[in-house]
Amino acid sequence: MYTYEVKQTLVAYSLPRNLQVGGDHNQLTWERIVGEIAFQLDRRILSSIFPERVRLYGFTVNNIPEKIIQASTNTISNQVDEQQCTAMTRRFLEIMNRLKAVGYNPCMHPSFTEYIVNTYGILRERPELAASESGSYNNVDFLRKVVLETVPDPIRDNVLILLECLAQLAKDDGKPMFIW
Repeated sequence: MYTYEVKQTLVAYSLPRNLQVGGDHNQLTWERIVGEIAFQLDRRILSSIFPERVRLYGFTVNNIPEKIIQASTNTISNQVDEQQCTAMTRRFLEIMNRLKAVGYNPCMHPSFTEYIVNTYGILRERPELAASESGSYNNVDFLRKVVLETVPDPIRDNVLILLECLAQLAKDDGKPMFIW
């Protein structure tokens, strides 16, 4: 699944024992926010390429090319709808180009994003809309602070790139950074 280079990068990103995720409730919440940033970026990328799909089970940024073919193939005739395939491919290339402009590396960051989600988890429940914390989830300065105070040095810069990508996509589409 992972290339040799990605595996080496992930090994280099492995958290030292004293920096393993877990601990008190507030720390755990912030760690889950870090994972949620990565998860939300992945979902945002996928939903922009596959806007007609409500459920994206089995879809990852790593397997987008394969899923474009699958989604544009008629299951009865086994024929690829070239127009649909071209439209999805165009959306994929457009979003990758926008993300590259803020530091996203399509060869490394998709696997890194999966690693972050698997390492830090995601928020277990949607924050209450009236709660003061729910507004913070759409505040890039708050989220940057969470990353800076939660993520260890070896991977911090790449998590900040994921945050900048998410912020850029939210700005581009006018939606909140965390879509529930």
